[in-house]
Amino acid sequence: MGNVDGTTRAVGLIEAAVGAEGIEGFSEGILPLLSELAQTRAGFLYVADPRLPTPHFAGHGLSQEESVALEAACPDWLEEAADDAEGDVAKLGFEGGGLPFAVYLLPVDGRAVWILGVVEEGADLLVPEEIWTGVLGALGRIADRLAAQVSAERKLLHLNTYLTVSTMLAKSVDLAELLEIALYCSMEAASAEAASILLLDEEKENFQFYRVEGSAKPLLGGSTFPVTEGVAGRVLETLEAEIVNEVEADPRFYGQIDLKTGYRTRNMIAVPLVAGDERVGVLEVLNRLDGGPFTPDERLILVSVADEIAFAVRNATIFDYVVNTYCKRRQGQNSCKGCQRPLGSWTPCMRYREFLP
Repeated sequence: MGNVDGTTRAVGLIEAAVGAEGIEGFSEGILPLLSELAQTRAGFLYVADPRLPTPHFAGHGLSQEESVALEAACPDWLEEAADDAEGDVAKLGFEGGGLPFAVYLLPVDGRAVWILGVVEEGADLLVPEEIWTGVLGALGRIADRLAAQVSAERKLLHLNTYLTVSTMLAKSVDLAELLEIALYCSMEAASAEAASILLLDEEKENFQFYRVEGSAKPLLGGSTFPVTEGVAGRVLETLEAEIVNEVEADPRFYGQIDLKTGYRTRNMIAVPLVAGDERVGVLEVLNRLDGGPFTPDERLILVSVADEIAFAVRNATIFDYVVNTYCKRRQGQNSCKGCQRPLGSWTPCMRYREFLP
């Protein structure tokens, strides 16, 4: 009777894994069932797949002490097992929080990136060892497909974000509308609560919060600070995008803006805006919504968006300069309306002229 019950539970476990949505759903669905099948009170899952934005640890029935000890140990296990991941499910032992754990490395295609574990308290498995091992192997393959799905979704988001901004730039839209769309796309791509574009002033001595969207908009708009200060200053100097997940611990962070405006920055991604050889400013996204860290994958998305923003700003600046220094002087203040020459064949002029009153 025990084997029948165990087989039923094993089938239910696989069904829950197959029907899971995302890595979090996978963890929540299988860990309680995994513990039941092993007749233990607790289990855990650790994932360090390079296709995922960050490593993932989830536990069921663990004390805080056990969770901390296990999460800290898992990276070392994976590193040690990297060369021996070609075989079947591998079993290790570990003392976590004073209790012995049975730890299983789940290799997929020669990569050890998944760890499943259960408390080993002397209880027998509800299924024979070979079925248990088969179940764990199946979980590894299902999890591998989930990681591939997450990776594909992130790449799709990356492409959609880039195409949205690029398409809007190609259409006849004004700069304000383009930047608003670009900032909201950046916030969505990085799951951030705010985003801003800092532009250099004419003297190239100060940053100005030229455009801000999200929760920071009523506080940061129009603020300025020296170009030599802050993470933004460093990013524009090195032309390398940066993630700062603990701004208070970073000596480069320019805290005067927070003090002056009342906005509290927790973490950020800063990306230089460069159009050709011209340094235009910096794109920033601020404060991840879930309180977690920003990831390299999100930085990569913003780097591609930043190129589009930089050229849009530069083109708009050139256009304004030509209109103000040539057209209006030669043809009057309303020269753009109905104008056919001299800029009728110039792409930025054609693009923006129709939006003028």
